[in-house]
Amino acid sequence: MSIHDFAVTEKYAVIPDMQIVLDPWLIVRGRSPVGVDREKVARLGVIPNYAEDEAESVWIEAAGFNKLHCVNA
Repeated sequence: MSIHDFAVTEKYAVIPDMQIVLDPWLIVRGRSPVGVDREKVARLGVIPNYAEDEAESVWIEAAGFNKLHCVNA
């Protein structure tokens, strides 16, 4: 998973884990480094700001959800 952007509210951090992937080696081949992993299901991680371990995190599957930037969290 590569984190490009995330949102923070008063109580939570929201982390998108999308189908969009980045492969810098494709630049060497003259291709776009941005692609889509169609086998992966996109999801959102909702993590309490003061979580003490990963058990407090919730991951919600969101098929087809792909976005690059969070706005107005």
